[in-house]
Amino acid sequence: MLVQSEISFIRDNYEDGFGFNCLKAAYHFDIKGRMDYSNKSGVTIQAEGEIHNIREFLHWIHGNALLIRDIQYINIQTDTGRFKEFDLYRHES
Repeated sequence: MLVQSEISFIRDNYEDGFGFNCLKAAYHFDIKGRMDYSNKSGVTIQAEGEIHNIREFLHWIHGNALLIRDIQYINIQTDTGRFKEFDLYRHES
């Protein structure tokens, strides 16, 4: 079943290549969406895909996002089809 999810969290370090690795993982798990991040507002990921792929992606995030705080996961049961690929957007501080 296709679903949309929003995952947000705060990290202590934003200069470790996590964004690029997250992009690669999203493609690996066939996740479409977007990751927005900045030092001030943290990370917000809009993810669309099969429910089992979303779960695997979330598991990957937990294992690879070092020094993660305040994670929130919202699962919305309807895939919007809004995204055609996975993109990164880094907001300047």
